[in-house]
Amino acid sequence: MAVNIQALQIEDPDGEALSRYGEIARILTGDVTVEAGDGVDWVLWLCDTLQVPPLSTYGLAEADFDDLIEKASAASSMKATRSNSRPND
Repeated sequence: MAVNIQALQIEDPDGEALSRYGEIARILTGDVTVEAGDGVDWVLWLCDTLQVPPLSTYGLAEADFDDLIEKASAASSMKATRSNSRPND
């Protein structure tokens, strides 16, 4: 989420995708004054509050990323994401 927002802020700062991240942030926080990056902070806060363990807890390691990215990129649910067009991010 953070990487996508950072890329959009550089590549398409006035685009619809970044605007949607801002809308998501406002929905999540209940604050009409927040911006896209505030949604990232809220999600991180929620994960911490709920004590969501990192994926490494389940055996995922950095060495697995290339294979995981390749498989995720092929999934229909990933077709519209920034990560699909920027595999090195």
